[in-house]
Amino acid sequence: MVSRESTLQHRLLRSQQYALYAASLTYVVYLLLGALVDPPVSLAQAVQTPRFGLTLLTGLACLAVWRWPQEIRTVYLVAYGGCLLALALEIPRLLDTDLSVLQLFLWQSVNVLVSFLLLGSRWGLGVNVLSLLTILVSLTLRGPLTGAQLADWLTVCMILAITAYVSYLVMTFIEGNLLTHEQDQGRLRAARQDALTAVYGRGAIEEELERAMDDSRKNNTPMSVIVTDIDHFKSVNDQHGHATGDDVLRAVAKRLRRTVGGGGLVGRWGGEEFIVLLPELARPEALIIAERLRREISDQPLADLNITASFGVASYQGTNDTPNQLFGRADQAMYQAKNGGRNAVR
Repeated sequence: MVSRESTLQHRLLRSQQYALYAASLTYVVYLLLGALVDPPVSLAQAVQTPRFGLTLLTGLACLAVWRWPQEIRTVYLVAYGGCLLALALEIPRLLDTDLSVLQLFLWQSVNVLVSFLLLGSRWGLGVNVLSLLTILVSLTLRGPLTGAQLADWLTVCMILAITAYVSYLVMTFIEGNLLTHEQDQGRLRAARQDALTAVYGRGAIEEELERAMDDSRKNNTPMSVIVTDIDHFKSVNDQHGHATGDDVLRAVAKRLRRTVGGGGLVGRWGGEEFIVLLPELARPEALIIAERLRREISDQPLADLNITASFGVASYQGTNDTPNQLFGRADQAMYQAKNGGRNAVR
């Protein structure tokens, strides 16, 4: 059975990218608007401020995440190091000029949310504790604060702490649900998968056959099935042992799955018999694929043995057709191939 990337994990990665883009670009817009409302005395003075360096860093972070999306955590941690440095430099300036801490507090609150989304509960908690420690150390090194300053910064630290705690609880809940989803998906795949060959098991492929026929019935489209049985498989077990027989089954399943690709589904019907579902393909195209599968198995040894297989092809015949009838026709065609000398397609 072909493994697929978890759609939830993919959606989470996209959400992380969008969150970083939104936070970074909004900060850049904020600084540009601030420069228009309250222009700096000179460009050289503006470039020397921590805000300019932080703006440059956030822009580079967006470019890096766009280029290497899978490395988003590493990119954020590098950018976060620059944010800590800017924070340590900005706090003394705010205290010396007695400016409001509101803007710094609001942007730090945004960073709390982004950090948990990008890093998860454990690392998110760690970086936010580090941010609070940076604030506290910077305030301590700055020296005594006035009563108003002390009240403002205590408020900032307490609200950032509770925001981080709530974010931690929410992220823990999300991670727990993702883990449960992955475990459920794993159990579902195990239940639908043939343990030996890693293709669809009997029950799963029967469900897929019914679904494919329903789709053909609703959309008036063709579909075909191929039934194949390994020739002289009993003699393989008798002469070489069941372990070798298992190796042959795995090798046949692998070649069927590889040759069919994403255009069909492969299942083990039972014993040495396999079935291939080919949605939207009529019998002429299915016969071509069956012949390709036959050559794929017979042209090269499997488990160091020369193995052949016989193939039967049948196609959907209209609204009155049933899965049992369709499979029966393909199975009968496969036995005709065996009776005609094996290693053939009918």
